[in-house]
Amino acid sequence: MASSPISVLTNSFVVSKLPTTTYHQYDSKFLFGDQPDKLPNPEKRQRLVQALQTVAYPNVFNPPAIYDGGRLLYMTQFVNDGTYRVHGSNQSAPPDARGWYSLRISRTAGKDIVPTDVIELMQGKVNDRTLTAANLLQLLICQAPNLRNPNNGRAYFSGEEKQSLRGIPIDLWRGFYQAVRPTVGRMLITVDVTVGAFYRPGPAFDVAMDVLNSRNVRSLYMRDAQHADFVKVARFLKNRKIQVKTDKNRIKIIRAIVPGPVGAIKFTLDNGETTAIQKHYLAAHNIRLQHPDSIGIVVTGKNAPRVDIRPLELCFILPGQRYKAKLPAEGTAAAVAYSAMKPAERLQLVQSGKNATVSPVQEYRNSEFLNVAGMVVDTHAISVQGKMLRVPSLLYGNKKVDPRDGAWNVVGSHLHNPKALTNWGVLNFDAGCIQQPRVQKIIQDLMQCCSQLGMGVDGPKVVSQANGHDVRGALKRICDQLGGSAAVQIIIVLLPANADPIRTAVKYYGDIEIGVRTQCLRETKLQRANNQYYNNVALKINARLGGVNVLVDSPVLTELGKRPFMIMGLDTSHPGPNVARPSVTSLVYSHDTKGAEYRALTCIQEPRAELVSDLARMVYFALMTFGDKHKTAPAILIFYRDGVSEGEFPQVRDVEIPQIMEGIDKVWAEKKLPHSKPKVTMIVVGKRHHVTFFPSIPNQGDRTGNCRAGLVVDDKGLTNPQFPKADFYLQSHSAIKGTSRSGHYTVLRDDNFNGNLEKLQQLSFALCHVYAKATRSVSIPAPVYYADLACARGKFHIDPQSQLDLDSSTVVSGEDGGFDLDVWNKAFGEMHPQTRASMYFL
Repeated sequence: MASSPISVLTNSFVVSKLPTTTYHQYDSKFLFGDQPDKLPNPEKRQRLVQALQTVAYPNVFNPPAIYDGGRLLYMTQFVNDGTYRVHGSNQSAPPDARGWYSLRISRTAGKDIVPTDVIELMQGKVNDRTLTAANLLQLLICQAPNLRNPNNGRAYFSGEEKQSLRGIPIDLWRGFYQAVRPTVGRMLITVDVTVGAFYRPGPAFDVAMDVLNSRNVRSLYMRDAQHADFVKVARFLKNRKIQVKTDKNRIKIIRAIVPGPVGAIKFTLDNGETTAIQKHYLAAHNIRLQHPDSIGIVVTGKNAPRVDIRPLELCFILPGQRYKAKLPAEGTAAAVAYSAMKPAERLQLVQSGKNATVSPVQEYRNSEFLNVAGMVVDTHAISVQGKMLRVPSLLYGNKKVDPRDGAWNVVGSHLHNPKALTNWGVLNFDAGCIQQPRVQKIIQDLMQCCSQLGMGVDGPKVVSQANGHDVRGALKRICDQLGGSAAVQIIIVLLPANADPIRTAVKYYGDIEIGVRTQCLRETKLQRANNQYYNNVALKINARLGGVNVLVDSPVLTELGKRPFMIMGLDTSHPGPNVARPSVTSLVYSHDTKGAEYRALTCIQEPRAELVSDLARMVYFALMTFGDKHKTAPAILIFYRDGVSEGEFPQVRDVEIPQIMEGIDKVWAEKKLPHSKPKVTMIVVGKRHHVTFFPSIPNQGDRTGNCRAGLVVDDKGLTNPQFPKADFYLQSHSAIKGTSRSGHYTVLRDDNFNGNLEKLQQLSFALCHVYAKATRSVSIPAPVYYADLACARGKFHIDPQSQLDLDSSTVVSGEDGGFDLDVWNKAFGEMHPQTRASMYFL
């Protein structure tokens, strides 16, 4: 287990001078006229607070306050409690004009934030004061750029560098992420390049045509509000900020759209006269509408005294509006490609900027907020000490393979435990494009790859066609032809290019109702399928049949194998903001003696609940499954937990670990087991920390310029001060393109390794090599990667007949407007016993 030391650079910068100023905390509450419950949106709140300090009361708020965007203000001076008035747009507006806000400010009962709170934060002390100090430090570094640019709190986007998505009116903007990170003995600021999606600015007419991917102006001459195109445009444009050609000094919000012809819509003028929109614009503004038959834009809310409708062609979508929904499938690949940057280019952009893009690191010295705080940030990326772990060899059926730079070739290798494929079928849902000669070619190529990997393969016994309107019937029929679902090994399903509903139905009826394994192949992938593609399919098929593709030659796994052990991965995925859909949780657990074969359990729970509510039952079920197979109980349980932030570590430790112990206790009590209960190790694996490592000298990296796979950094100057002896970064993979991302590992409990961090590092690295459908090491251990895959398949558990969809924008609530989990649970199906026993989630 020897490892070699190495020095690498990272995208973190030392706070060379800590804050020297004391801050007082104030509570703030906005009042709009006589409507105390009408709270401005976050962006407007920021704008109002800025106007309050720079325009309305510059002498009172000097130095300027730090605002958290919600209720809290932090000030170095004392301010009298009271109500301060500020206008939403123009401070010179008369007192009786509309648009005035009142901001009620009062000093909180909380203690002042003093410089010693920051010192305690670096010592790992977590309490209300140090957490508040951490929040203040984050606000200090973000306040200046966030006031100038669109942002999401920790990342801002200047718009200096961007790329348009093809076929969708969305632009990708490069930006900078900033995070304050206390470490052992010093405070760091991590800066990274990030990408955000924004609505494309421009004439609303052009944007609406882009939404429909149309060049025909008549496509916007819609009369039916129920038409799919009308609904699509309405969803995209709603709540967008616009300017109207005849009213350029005011920003308006698109509240809705109305069917055309907009020019014929009549309204009442202030003098009581009724006129049509087209006639009004010609008479009042000398504007002859070019598209009077198009849809119209509503810019007034539901409770307005009258509806204000503007012609689409006169509206302009304003820049800088963040697109917060999930990107359409056609935009995801482009976003990933745009996000990928060569390591050296990323480090240069973070440290110094490039062309018109200025790095925040170079702006810290000019920040009024940092200067008031007495805080100074070094502009040079720090160097940290790491080590290179020994890369483990991989055991195939006929030879040993040594990975190089995180990858290896399976040509000439037989799978470690190949399964024979003798009773299987092919079901073609795209007979129009994938005709019979091509189907036979697909079968031959797949069989050839399976055979070369050591799998004994007979030809499919049934090859049939079906349409997507009766997926359940098609699956049932082919299973009957093959001797019943219990006898069928797998069904290869050929899908058309746009087949998400068919695939969802195939997986639901196959996984949940019928109990048959399926492997879907999409027509777009088959068009360019080569040997590598079919090899990857063969790897998934073998694992789903219960075979083992590869084992890793790891001394730690060998040592663990002296006693029965289980490795588990746990993850939670959530719906988007303000969407009432359940969160999905998955527990994946090994059930062999080598840590290579896994099963999964998936549940749903309340939206955005991070802690797994049903963990005790899931652990109980996993232990019972292991016991039924091996006729013994495990002595060792190792959990890899994904998806929690550092602020949630105490909750995982105090809530989830007791649930694990509860599941163990129930098994021991029910089975009356005489031997000791298993020892538990819990490791949290983080992927969204933005800490990145770079070679300190050019020849230190791999062919892509990244640090080589196997880099571990547990330098105390970079690790979490709450867990100074149980915290490390592991870069276990090599990026094909762009910059490699390390996993951040924090050990919350360890009953098995006696504080030997290197053994945990070696184990984690080894488990990154057993991801069954890849011939590359992956970025996090396979069991937690599998848990992530199982969560993503949550939608396949929902009955297609239920009208519920975990991916759609449908909001399902109870009668009182709250979320009704029972509705979802009734539609959520458990895995069929015949498919549950396989690695169906690959």
